[in-house]
Amino acid sequence: MSKLDKIEELQGLIKEDSSNFQARRELAVLLMDCGFNEEALQHLLYLSKMFSYDDGIYYNLGIVYEKMKKFQKAKEAYEKAVEIEPDAMDAVYNLGLVYTELQEYDRAIECFEQVISSDVEDSNSYFNIGLVYFKKKDFLQAIDYFQKTIDINDEDIYAHFYIGNILKEFGDTESAKEKFEKVISLSPDYSWAYFNLAVIYYEENDLDNAEQ
Repeated sequence: MSKLDKIEELQGLIKEDSSNFQARRELAVLLMDCGFNEEALQHLLYLSKMFSYDDGIYYNLGIVYEKMKKFQKAKEAYEKAVEIEPDAMDAVYNLGLVYTELQEYDRAIECFEQVISSDVEDSNSYFNIGLVYFKKKDFLQAIDYFQKTIDINDEDIYAHFYIGNILKEFGDTESAKEKFEKVISLSPDYSWAYFNLAVIYYEENDLDNAEQ
């Protein structure tokens, strides 16, 4: 059964029995996965009124609002999910992402540190702390956390890429080149790595390599 067929089936069940909350919850998640965010939102808001202490509903509300770029609403939903279930690390992590979008950087770091305290091998949280420090232009802290990301997952192209950018900013162009080459070796289609290499070669007046 395709996802669209399943959506139609669930919609039929709810039409027959509007109190079929399990079907409504399943439908909301499926609509969200298929990109029907407005429709998913309406079902989740309905469920949140019926089950005000269900952290999963607020977590999914946060995801929908985030997909819709309504970050303040997403923040409120994730905060509610964490209030109900403080150990819901997926909600804590996503809350950190939303805090980052809203430039509430210190609160974002607190969220990612909380995730790390639960799982010291969570490379994504180290990366996002690095990204927060990068946005704050605290490049020394940023490079430290990007390196911690790589120590756990050497194939994280974005951590290598951001380290390359910082090294270039610091004037260490040879090390920056190595990082951009590393990105290309991991992801040959990552165009920004080629572009940044070209810029370095151009600034060094190595026009043949820059053109290549």
